[in-house]
Amino acid sequence: MHYVPEQVTEIEQGYEAVLRELDDLTISLVRDSPPLLKVKRAQEYLDHGVCRRLRIIRRCIQNIFSVFPPDRTELLSEDERSDVEISLHAFVINIYGAPDNLAWIYVLEKGIVLTPSRVGLFKKETQEHLPQEVRGYLRSRTINEWHGKYAKDYRDALAHRIPLYVPPWSCTPAQGERYKELEAMISEEMTRCNFDQVQKFSDEQDAIRSVCLTFLHSFSDDRAFPPVYFHSQVIADARTVMEIIRVVRPCLDKALGKQAESQGWVGRVSGLFCWFRSLIKKVSQ
Repeated sequence: MHYVPEQVTEIEQGYEAVLRELDDLTISLVRDSPPLLKVKRAQEYLDHGVCRRLRIIRRCIQNIFSVFPPDRTELLSEDERSDVEISLHAFVINIYGAPDNLAWIYVLEKGIVLTPSRVGLFKKETQEHLPQEVRGYLRSRTINEWHGKYAKDYRDALAHRIPLYVPPWSCTPAQGERYKELEAMISEEMTRCNFDQVQKFSDEQDAIRSVCLTFLHSFSDDRAFPPVYFHSQVIADARTVMEIIRVVRPCLDKALGKQAESQGWVGRVSGLFCWFRSLIKKVSQ
């Protein structure tokens, strides 16, 4: 199975765009948020939680596309397939963790007392303290299902059940039946030491196999999400996380609005150069 040229072009454009968007958002968070945060631990959740996760998410996408560009037709080697799976594992953990880091920033800055297990943007105990527009967004069907039926399912499977898996090859159902027939024929010819026929049938099997464009975590678990086309999915997931950040961020600014106003634009501009000097160091930590 391969992407058609139009799909390849669309995915490649999305790939380049999402890398720029991740860079822009990370720079914006590092540059603009620190003057507003007054709790040291909240600052840590921003710098070493959200921003570090965005950096890792970006690198995971790069790694996946480097090993497996969308126009690739050659089957992955075992090492290449493992590298893609490693990047998918890190990617899923960090898209799941970034919203939790946002929740911690909000809870700490607002002085809200909750047990750690109840802190999370998708936990009702945390949502009770969020502005109505943010609650409405997080409870919308699209975002709630993305988190509950996809991100959480894959994260839980990765941590507790079957880790995410990229099959070595794929084929259509009809091709799969033919592959099984050839397998039986190979076994029979092997018993006869008819190696020319074995080679012929093996070559036909090789022609059936196509590079697999999807990932999954279980073939048998009823709770498992269906196989996902991972090139477009990692782009969509990264954009979803960035959208969540953009929705939640204004409520932090609003909560700390008086502090921001007291600093004034003069103070913000005078400190801007210092924030840019520290940008590279903070993002790369």
